Amino acid sequence: MNAKLLLPQSEAFGELVKLYPEAFSFKTGRVVRLNPSFEEGFSVASRGDGIAVNFQTVSDMFRALGTIMALGGVKEMEIKKKPPLTFRGLMIDVSRNGVIKESYLETIIIKLALLGINFLTLYTEDTFEVTGEPLIGYQRGKYSKAEIRRLVKFAGKFGIVMFPCLQTLGHVEQILKFPKYADIADDNRIFNVEKKETYKLIEKLIKNGSEPYESKLIHIGMDETWGLGKGKTFKINKKMDPRMMYVKHMAKVNNICKKHGLKPIMWGDIIINMHGTGKMNKEHFKLLPRNIIMDYWNYYAQAVKPYEETIKRYRKLGFEPLISAGIWNWSCLWGRYWLAERTMTLFIEKAKEMQVKRSMITMWGDDGCECPFDANWPALALYGELCYEEKKDMNMVKKFVKAVAKDDWDTFINPAKIDEPDAKSSNVSKGFLYDDPLLGIYASHLPAGKRWAPYFEEIFKKIKKNAGKVNKDNKILFDYAYALLDLLRIKPDIKNIAYSAYQSGNKAKLRSIIKDVKLIAKKTEVLWKAHRKVWLIERKPFGLEVIDNRYAAGIGRCEVMEERLKDYLSGKICCIPELEEKPQKSFGTLPYFHVGAGRVKTLSFINH
Repeated sequence: MNAKLLLPQSEAFGELVKLYPEAFSFKTGRVVRLNPSFEEGFSVASRGDGIAVNFQTVSDMFRALGTIMALGGVKEMEIKKKPPLTFRGLMIDVSRNGVIKESYLETIIIKLALLGINFLTLYTEDTFEVTGEPLIGYQRGKYSKAEIRRLVKFAGKFGIVMFPCLQTLGHVEQILKFPKYADIADDNRIFNVEKKETYKLIEKLIKNGSEPYESKLIHIGMDETWGLGKGKTFKINKKMDPRMMYVKHMAKVNNICKKHGLKPIMWGDIIINMHGTGKMNKEHFKLLPRNIIMDYWNYYAQAVKPYEETIKRYRKLGFEPLISAGIWNWSCLWGRYWLAERTMTLFIEKAKEMQVKRSMITMWGDDGCECPFDANWPALALYGELCYEEKKDMNMVKKFVKAVAKDDWDTFINPAKIDEPDAKSSNVSKGFLYDDPLLGIYASHLPAGKRWAPYFEEIFKKIKKNAGKVNKDNKILFDYAYALLDLLRIKPDIKNIAYSAYQSGNKAKLRSIIKDVKLIAKKTEVLWKAHRKVWLIERKPFGLEVIDNRYAAGIGRCEVMEERLKDYLSGKICCIPELEEKPQKSFGTLPYFHVGAGRVKTLSFINH
């Protein structure tokens, strides 16, 4: 029996046929009859040479096609689905150094549609066109209004509503870094709420940010505003009330949204004192605009209770929350699926139990957007399943990954194990990748005698075994994974081995280490080139310079280490001070590694 699905002619189906020629066709295959229905969700009746699909929305229809695809398209089946979540959204960060190309976003949109995602927003702090403000998004790969309009139209064909997501108080350091905007800054990342000029710019951001979209929804941000009232607005010997400043600012931004006919959503962390920065009192709560949709984000809790209690808190305040879990693709080199699975499953399942209807998963790009987008399809497929099904079926999640992302579950999951060994939120692979080979600040946190390279060696063997079997569309992605593990199976222990050899006076071992350091430099260069290929497929070139600097610095420090060892062994220098100091666990046990945070001394990077 022909496994292909014969679709009726349309622009959207044309894109499906082009992306999945093995699954869809306009010429041959089992006939798919599409029937709009008033019932929520979709139903599929498949017998013989025909398949009947009844659906309420275009999104339901594409989830139905994705389901048939995942099941192989050839089985007799009777399926009926009603999604517990009506708002099934995804937020993609395009402000943390990497901006996804329009053409690649189109491919992503098709795949998201097959998973049942029906809302999409791009998190743009400054990476969007603002008429009359050329410095906003300057050299950052900002989207033009024309690009956004095209994406909105394209997504609409697949049942996905796009809406803007920007910032109207904090997280605006990429704007405030320019002297032109110094007068409207409170500190280096928060707007000054006491300046009229601030609200003129915010209105410009809102007007220009929403202009290319058809939806009236707009995410206005306002999260993590820890510095409010502590910069230029701070007044000596005067009692400050940052929470009152915050709610008054909310009201002003809300009025701007109303003026332009927009329906605002905002992060709710400050409202519920999520960061311990100060509780709001009854006076504050009275001033909260009730029309704003509160976005309850939590990416960390690995227990149900915090989710349940916080949803209740929002409801007590009079807000029916939109919930946001995290994909855990930030500050890492490959998606940390295990953390996403632990957190989002608990969050979404509890939310469904409590009759929450709106969810948005977040894909942040903290520390440079180093993680390839396509490394996250297992987590995205799980999210689609959690949103669309009352109870998740991991067998179906794996089938969706194979059908939509074109390679099997283990092929995507094996590289994710690079950050899995301690089952916590550490990102050991990044720590070892960027650790200075001679100083070894990160490696110094390992117990004496412990070697980490063997752990990565085991993962490398699994990736090597699958290297020749991956789908051609994913070859560059998995070439990157291969190169990453090929380096990590050698580099992590180099400093500690060198330290032991130096301290024991084993010069023969130090000579062999020189060869290892050369090999590390060579493999770093291979990884650098592999990473650049992935980047340029997925993203605009802006921001790549940050990644280039990180790799170049790593190679440079390998050359320095080689030189220092040679000078010592030849007698040119009498000692190597970098290997004299005893390693210290200066930041605890395998600390969370962030290049730009200053928590772990590594290389001298240029951060995004």
